[in-house]
Amino acid sequence: MKPLIDPSVPRVIRSAEVTGEQIKTPGFQRTIKKLIDTPHSTVHIGVFEPGQAGSMHVHRRSEEVTYVIEGHAEVTVGEERLSVGAGDLFYGPPNVPHQFRNVGDGRLVLVAIYSPPDDLPLVSNLGQDSVVDRRSGESV
Repeated sequence: MKPLIDPSVPRVIRSAEVTGEQIKTPGFQRTIKKLIDTPHSTVHIGVFEPGQAGSMHVHRRSEEVTYVIEGHAEVTVGEERLSVGAGDLFYGPPNVPHQFRNVGDGRLVLVAIYSPPDDLPLVSNLGQDSVVDRRSGESV
């Protein structure tokens, strides 16, 4: 995890210099690079190979804004399936279950922003009454 940074200091973060975390769960394989983590937001890059997906999950308190850089994805939101491709932006309000799946022939590359900050659930967190705030340690 990238440490919290001082949000009062401007900076350039070079994604090539950030080590990615490889998620190797079958069917959910992807690489996540957390670029920035401040008291106000979290930003990461996700790379999915063809056929791979993230988990179905919610962000209890955070909005999610995801911009697709490359590839084509299907986003499952509840019972609905949305199609997004390079240049598209997905907005997910707090507490709405969703899942990204690479449905293209090439890799899917996206940038996700969470505000307030949130960790990306690597497994489904549906059915949990609360999650633990990583800063305070309290259930929310």
